[in-house]
Amino acid sequence: MRDRDDLGALARRVGLKSALQGFPEEDLDEAVLSLRRAWLAKAHRPGDKTLKSPCEGDVPQLPDGASVPFGYERELGADLLEKRTPLCYSVPPGWQAVRVLCRSGQAALSCLLHLVARQPGAAMTADWGPLNIAHAGRYFETGSLLDLWPRQVFERAHPDATEVDVLIGEPVHCDGQFGLSEPSSLPRARHALFVDTTLTGPNLDLPAWLERLHGSFAAIFRSGLKLDQAGLELANVGIVQIFVREGGGTSAVRLADDLKQIRALTGSGLTLDEMAALSAPWFLDPRYFAEYTSRLFANNAALAQAVGTRSVLFEDRSHPSLISPEAVAPFCALRIRGGDASDHARLLRRLDAEIESRKLRLDKGGSFGFRGDRYELIEPDPKAGKPFVRVALGYRGGPNRDGIIDLFRELSALRSLA
Repeated sequence: MRDRDDLGALARRVGLKSALQGFPEEDLDEAVLSLRRAWLAKAHRPGDKTLKSPCEGDVPQLPDGASVPFGYERELGADLLEKRTPLCYSVPPGWQAVRVLCRSGQAALSCLLHLVARQPGAAMTADWGPLNIAHAGRYFETGSLLDLWPRQVFERAHPDATEVDVLIGEPVHCDGQFGLSEPSSLPRARHALFVDTTLTGPNLDLPAWLERLHGSFAAIFRSGLKLDQAGLELANVGIVQIFVREGGGTSAVRLADDLKQIRALTGSGLTLDEMAALSAPWFLDPRYFAEYTSRLFANNAALAQAVGTRSVLFEDRSHPSLISPEAVAPFCALRIRGGDASDHARLLRRLDAEIESRKLRLDKGGSFGFRGDRYELIEPDPKAGKPFVRVALGYRGGPNRDGIIDLFRELSALRSLA
């Protein structure tokens, strides 16, 4: 009922209450899709009738009536969304902050790397050589993105380095087991600090991370598809909040303008369709963001407690709350102790059978941060890591959530799947 009430509130905020009428109480997934279809149909109207390079005087409007003038879509600004207040993270005394939106989380990081490479004091000369960069995390695409850069621009810092040019941190990270990055144990950043909060959303000890920065600016960034859109998957987006110390020789607005220029040149900005879809009033609403993610985090922490740290079948660090009670994540990572690919394939088959026999709603699918509950087998390249099953409990909760937790509590007590 709480999920249905929340969907009703979202529909009312965009004038689409009728989109949810006629669905039985148990078919909330179809209600979600109906609301999504109705909103996207409304949001896409401006893009449907606007050329990518509109004629003079042809000014499209977002669903709320706000005008979005542009001459070429690649240069489309996102000011109407970026200026929504308050910002995602509170600004500490002595700092300035500005929000910038990009087309995805990876596009945001790519633009930030371009930005730091051209900053005064970080520019390469014959004397300087490349900027050294430390990645405190496990997200494979971050490592792959860094590997695309020529070594004359960025090079990986030595693991024992106490100071680096650029530090990229993930407060919570996962490669089949969870880990936490403790800021005080990381190297200090001479020029820039980037913190990826895709897994943790609003939960961030910002002062502890900013303490690692000696240099010009910091940026907190995340993929805004997973946790920021009420589980409706409206559009890919990367959310950046730039922080600059007051009196540091530049301003947050100036750096944001530089980042927007890079965004336009690299085609990393939002399209008109994406802008309109993300104009939904719950996007970048901090109060709703905190409420939505708190339920996701609580549901997955409850699953982790059921699996525990003494399971005979599963490894210990299936969720960050088992490492630190305050740590959060929107999914659990279940890896069989000493298990190989065939063991995890057997686990998947067992799950398929148990879900069907118990009549649970647990959809097989990827990613996380959505309303329903999902699971999938992750099979990385053997050189990159070991397989595991990701279980992402969604916003919904209720008896279905409890049944899923009971299933994994029983599995965790098994000695084997044989």
